[in-house]
Amino acid sequence: MTTQTANPASAHQRLAAFLTGKTPERVFVEPTCHPALPTGFCFCEQSPLAVFRLAWRGFWLETLLRLPWNGPKLWYLRRLGAKIGNNVYISASAWIDPLFPQLLTIEDQVFIGMGARILTHEFRVDQFRAGKVVLRSGAFIGAFSVIGSGIEVGNNATVAACAVVGRDVPAQATAIGNPATMVPRM
Repeated sequence: MTTQTANPASAHQRLAAFLTGKTPERVFVEPTCHPALPTGFCFCEQSPLAVFRLAWRGFWLETLLRLPWNGPKLWYLRRLGAKIGNNVYISASAWIDPLFPQLLTIEDQVFIGMGARILTHEFRVDQFRAGKVVLRSGAFIGAFSVIGSGIEVGNNATVAACAVVGRDVPAQATAIGNPATMVPRM
């Protein structure tokens, strides 16, 4: 089985450039076949050692994110390449995508609620996407909300509990619902 990618080596080079910040884009998109087939982008298609390393990193990240103590979470995320500001709080049982943590930027004074999910990659029926997620200063991410890949949550914006955010949230706005709609902050 082959993927729809015209030149997989070139696609992987473009992804590598994107992940290291050598491109200005916020989202990397590559056409692929259905995710049930080999796409060339699934970590499970790599060498067993690479799969083990990712699983090990994901195990530790998920373990630390379940804990009530904030310090080890922030330390490990920074170690994995995430850019994290001061006075950031990540509640117990939040989940952050372990595949591309270097695409995550959390500025100062951000609160991430219990059970919130932050994605830095996704497979769609016909494409692979990886995107930079930016949570600007003072953002409040409500419990059990989902932030999709490539999303920016503006300064002092609020994502309500259980909201599913698939587009940017402007500064001072509130995202509510599934799919999230934006309302001005009262």
